Amino acid sequence: MAVYLISDVHGALGALRRLLNKIEFRHDGRDELYLIGDYGDWGSKSIETFLFCMELSESPHVHCLMGNHDAMFLEHLEKNRGEENITWLKMNMGSKTWEGYKKLNDTRKASVEKWLKSLKHSAEISLNGELYMAAHAYPYFGNRGNLGEIYSEYSAEWKRMRWNTDPFLHYHGRKKYRALICGHTITEHYREQAAIKDKYGHNAIFFGPRFIDIDCGAKCFEYSHIWKREAARARLAALRLDDIKEFYVNSNRG
Repeated sequence: MAVYLISDVHGALGALRRLLNKIEFRHDGRDELYLIGDYGDWGSKSIETFLFCMELSESPHVHCLMGNHDAMFLEHLEKNRGEENITWLKMNMGSKTWEGYKKLNDTRKASVEKWLKSLKHSAEISLNGELYMAAHAYPYFGNRGNLGEIYSEYSAEWKRMRWNTDPFLHYHGRKKYRALICGHTITEHYREQAAIKDKYGHNAIFFGPRFIDIDCGAKCFEYSHIWKREAARARLAALRLDDIKEFYVNSNRG
């Protein structure tokens, strides 16, 4: 059995399908897959990506977590916010998701909202005698006592770290986590902070002291007319946790 993690697909459904083919993900239970948030927005296949990930998660071996864009989508639905929700629809490109959602029939719409409400903020992965946590941006232990003040749902969705952050610094429980596997922040951000020279011209998975960031900028795939450099660097990444092997696709074609 192999354990794979993917994050920040952002509507790049073609890239996600190609990446799953590249890693030869076995849907029969021999592999585990963690999708750690931000399924839609930005990309043109946003609602299709939500529906695809929903279908994948029908398997007990596929685990989908909440990202900040998914939380904004859910809040929009729960509060019945209008077309002037600038924060999500415009600033965070949620209009790509929203336009697709409005075309769904009522049964499909209800299933999407139910699925969003079911998403957890973190998952523990025990592998080869080590314990990892997967979360979109920052660890989440549930709102228990003082932990909830630092390790809140909001932090799990939104917090941006520095390249040398120890995300478990304020956790003093008995469990010993080797690392957090997260997304949310495009890895180039950390490489620039750490003054790591870019050798290849593409984003790559970033290995911090106690976190591994796997967001390689797939949200930029369709925006070369605005961000030529960012789109050229963009990739969708998968990490195989068993041996820390990296997999990439470099475009959203297909």
